Amino acid sequence: MSRPKEPKTSAVDQAARALRDMAMKRDEGRLVGSEDELMTRLGVSRPTLRQAAALVAQEHLIEIKRGVNGGYFTSRPSSITVARIAAIYLEAHDAKLRELVRAVEPIRHELAQLAARNRDPEALAALSAFLDKERALDEQGGANDYLTFLKTERELGRLIGRASGNLLLELFLNITYDLAARVSGTDDVYAHRPDRIEQYRLHRNQMVAAILSGDEEMASLATRRCSTIVVEWMQDDMGSGGFQSDPMALPAR
Repeated sequence: MSRPKEPKTSAVDQAARALRDMAMKRDEGRLVGSEDELMTRLGVSRPTLRQAAALVAQEHLIEIKRGVNGGYFTSRPSSITVARIAAIYLEAHDAKLRELVRAVEPIRHELAQLAARNRDPEALAALSAFLDKERALDEQGGANDYLTFLKTERELGRLIGRASGNLLLELFLNITYDLAARVSGTDDVYAHRPDRIEQYRLHRNQMVAAILSGDEEMASLATRRCSTIVVEWMQDDMGSGGFQSDPMALPAR
């Protein structure tokens, strides 16, 4: 029996694959080549190259700069890029906000345990500096400010992600944070609630202290407590309807 013929790859797809490969092999921000150089190197016409470049640019692997000193430069997709696509998917499938909240718990739980095992001095110094800044904020009286809290929450996620040494889990956590940032402010359990921020920060900073001491069990307990109280607050805010009527509020930004 003869094997089915594979579909032919178009010139645009071939050029896009080559551009993608070039971009991935260079550091971010490096020049891949000018338009004329790449036309010669890939053996394609200008329209074909531009179509291919548009595809790779959508993947955030190259950035196209026109004019003097222009050309095709390497780029890298961020968690925000991934989150935007994920947000569209979740909204189209009628995802619930509770699903996002519950997804954070196992991710942060695993990250906290991995970070607690990591005795890398640089990672520990960064987490220790985070706690020092938290104490300074408490002394200054601005620790429970909403915007300050959101900023420190993202910073801690980045620090724990790096300390965990697991790039995939770090990406997943960043995606959940980016999705949460798209939720309407009126649906945020922390908005206008400094008492909640204070309570959450207490458990959050206990988690950081446990990671610094290498105590996996305490880091795990503190992480779970953070997730539990957020779920409790959401249930309180939604009343008797619970999470069943909880749409994923992802307004366009």
